[in-house]
Amino acid sequence: MIKLYGNPYSRANRVRWALEEMNVPYQEELTKLGSEGTGSEQFRAINPNACIPVIDDAGLVLFESVPICLYLAKKYGADTLYVDDVHDEAILLQWSVWAMTELESHIEVASLHLTWFDESIRDPKVADKEQGEVMRCLRMLEKAIEKTGFLVGSHFTIADLIVSEVLTNVVHAKVDLKPFPKLNSYLQNNLSKPSAKAAFAPDVIEPVLG
Repeated sequence: MIKLYGNPYSRANRVRWALEEMNVPYQEELTKLGSEGTGSEQFRAINPNACIPVIDDAGLVLFESVPICLYLAKKYGADTLYVDDVHDEAILLQWSVWAMTELESHIEVASLHLTWFDESIRDPKVADKEQGEVMRCLRMLEKAIEKTGFLVGSHFTIADLIVSEVLTNVVHAKVDLKPFPKLNSYLQNNLSKPSAKAAFAPDVIEPVLG
């Protein structure tokens, strides 16, 4: 059985969702952040980066959420979350990586300056700039899904799952999805899946679902 090191308020959410979507049995070891969890000597022996998620699949230990999701989808979801065409695979990889390097990075910085930082160190100029970058990313997604309703081909793939999980954090960046009706509907549908409801803590997805 796969062992997942994570917690409900981390990037382990996307891994847990993938496992739930594919009905793959797993055991989660709740792992706190900090010296008692990810920073402990015991955990650093598993992942020297001292962060979650990590999986152990029959002795294969992997860290970094997107490579984990891609591995799981290709191994356990070849007929569901993955694709069999090399061109489709390239697009799937493109959006999966973009979700981290572009979408999530801008959501994260905007969220820090609008939600998480103490007000004394928030920078409105940084917040405005990063909100603008988030809006640019959302426009890209709105266009990308307009033909089929999905990022790759005509079915829900691991790329859609990763992007949708990242978008659960857009509320903290104070960006409204209403100007993007296709994307808003796409996200509502994806997060309404039974697998998503099993994977997320209610207070993570309820603000997005409304």
